[in-house]
Amino acid sequence: MNRVRVVALVSLCGVLLAACGEKPQTISPSHRKTDAQAYQGAPDDPFVAKGWKQGDKTSWDNQIRQRNQLQNEYNRTQ
Repeated sequence: MNRVRVVALVSLCGVLLAACGEKPQTISPSHRKTDAQAYQGAPDDPFVAKGWKQGDKTSWDNQIRQRNQLQNEYNRTQ
């Protein structure tokens, strides 16, 4: 009976200590917020769509319109 209590206590301590290992979920300095318009873009952004020119609002609008049409269920072919 004593052995069962010791095993249960050690298991409980292990579970409680595992909860202490969680990393803080805060925004890191690499997530910067700019006050620039979205179509201005960032020069070092790796997620740039083909056909979009940085700083060109018309190009930005066309790119957003095209992305929305690709997600439109009514336009998809079956």
